[in-house]
This record gives sequence, structure tokens and C-alpha cells, in this order.
Amino acid sequence: MAAFTQLKESDIRGIADSYDLTMVDYEPIAAGTANSNYLVQAQQSSYVLTVFEDTTLALTVEHGRLLSLLKEYAFPSPRPLLTVNGEIAIAHNDKPVMMKEYVAGRVYRYPDKTMLHQVGTAMAKLHQVPWPDFLSNRRPYGVQKFSSIQGQKNDAEYEGWIAKRLPYLEQQKPQGLPRGLIHSDIFYDNVLFEGTRLAAIIDFEDATCKDKVFDLGMGIVGLCGKGQGVVLEKARALVKGYEQIRELEEGEKRALQLYLEYAAVTVSCWRYWKYHLDAPSVENADKHWQMVRVAEAVQDIPKGRFLEIVFS
Repeated sequence: MAAFTQLKESDIRGIADSYDLTMVDYEPIAAGTANSNYLVQAQQSSYVLTVFEDTTLALTVEHGRLLSLLKEYAFPSPRPLLTVNGEIAIAHNDKPVMMKEYVAGRVYRYPDKTMLHQVGTAMAKLHQVPWPDFLSNRRPYGVQKFSSIQGQKNDAEYEGWIAKRLPYLEQQKPQGLPRGLIHSDIFYDNVLFEGTRLAAIIDFEDATCKDKVFDLGMGIVGLCGKGQGVVLEKARALVKGYEQIRELEEGEKRALQLYLEYAAVTVSCWRYWKYHLDAPSVENADKHWQMVRVAEAVQDIPKGRFLEIVFS
């Protein structure tokens, strides 16, 4: 989370009024790469005000409805507020905004196995929530940016690599695996812990209906990484937590390694788009290569060794 849109006190007070909240104080939340977030202290409680930078009001309403649905299933995620007019999201200066209950917690770059076990269990519970027909069926996180990066020539080597690797992995994905509601971006910075207890999984903007095992692949990339690879023993903790709620089919187990690589490739695609086209950054210009190396490291793991360690 971050604050790319600079809101004045009068802006935030006016938005708070739409929710019948009496603002006392506010401060920007300085983290993240996509949206602008402010911690709003009101007489009633604490809230997070999010300005969505790269989406429409209609899609933001979908996002809010999904969070409300997750509340019905007691899933640990932020709870959206309704305005006094019953709206789940509103526009401010032509950008969608939403107010959510504040969730106390912090992110851990390298969560331990006990924490990963809890995340796995939560992911399985999410995958049991029925797919809501109001939610748009987006392409997986990162893949939707693939066409826009072709021919940019900011990094010809990378563009050539992903032009071959991503279509190859798309072709290799098996058919007929269980599909349903997935988060699709469960990285460490989208998971909050209070101490070592899972507090919430946040940022559901990329939620979609795809193969459930893709979510596990992304979770392993985002939570079990070390340097330019992944720690399979940590992946095992995540998977064990998952299978406490939902046992994976044999086809999903065999496909997990491929989906782990696929997840890393899609993240590399998003990072290249983000730091070369959307918000060029010299500091982050080579960040996509980290995920390329992760994808290559996963590809190099012998299939038998991967299955033995992760599912032992």
C-alpha cells in the first residue's frame, strides 16, 4: 500500500463525511506499489481509505462486494464500509475510493513455517467460497500486461525470453483441474500477522476464477522465496496447511511445480510493465530479472525431488 494520490485534510474529511464518520486524524500509509492508502482515525474507530489508481469504479464496486462476501464466510480480510447512501465505493476526483475497517498487523518478508501453515489453511478456505457471478473473470495477475510490453525494447533480452516462455507454459498447463475463486497475488506484503497469528489477507483486486493450484504456486513464490529461488521445506508447510482443509488432487500435485514457475513468470511480466512503462523507475528497472531467476530455479528442480519434499 502507498500514497500516490495526495489527498488534503479537507478531501479526507469530505470522504469520511460520506460514511458518516467524524475524522480526528489521518496519515498516509507508505508501502506498496499500486494504490494510495491513508489510515483514518475517526471518533468511531480506525479505518483505511484506499484510492484505486488503475481501475474503474465498476471494478472497485466488484472488489467491495467480494470483500463483503468474504465477510459472510468469516474469511480474514478487510471489511468494507457502506456510505450513508448505501454505496460500497464512490468516486473522488475521478478515482474510485473505498473505506475499510483497519486491520492491525504487519507483514513479514520471511514468515516461518507456523505462519505459512496458517496462510495455507486460509487459502484453502478461500477456495471453498463459491464463485460469485458478479465478479469479472480476469486473466491471472501479470498476464494481462503481456501484450503491452511486447516491442518496447527497454530490455530486448527479457522481452525475447518472456515471448517464448509464457506461451510455452500456457500450453503446458493441464486441462480439467479444479477451478474457482482465487486471490492470484498472495505475496508476503498482502498478508498481515498480529504477532505470529494470521490477521488478514488483503488486496483482492486481482481475484479471479482460475485453477486453484495457481494460487498455491503464487503463494509459494510470494511467501517461500529466498534469494533467487524458493525454500521447498517452507512450501511444504504452506501446502500442509492447505490440505488440512482441502486435499489436492493428484493432477494438482503434479502440476504445482509448473504453476510455481508460471506464477514467477507472470510476476516478472507485471514488474517489467510497472517499472518500465507504467511508473518508470531506475531503482527497480531490473526487478523483473529476480523473478526470471526464480522461474529458472524452479524449472531446474528435479520433478521427483520437488514432489518428495513438498508432499512428504
